[in-house]
Amino acid sequence: MSAVPVTIARTRPPDRGPIVATTEIAVVADLDGVLEGVECSCSGSDDNPH
Repeated sequence: MSAVPVTIARTRPPDRGPIVATTEIAVVADLDGVLEGVECSCSGSDDNPH
């Protein structure tokens, strides 16, 4: 797993407002191009996703 930065504060964070669901759909012309950027190395000893 990769390290994730965490901030520990003494007070609560400001309210971000309500979470609103959307019904929008994004049409992608070249799915292979999009997936190319999110591929992992799939090596058992390699934690680097690129």
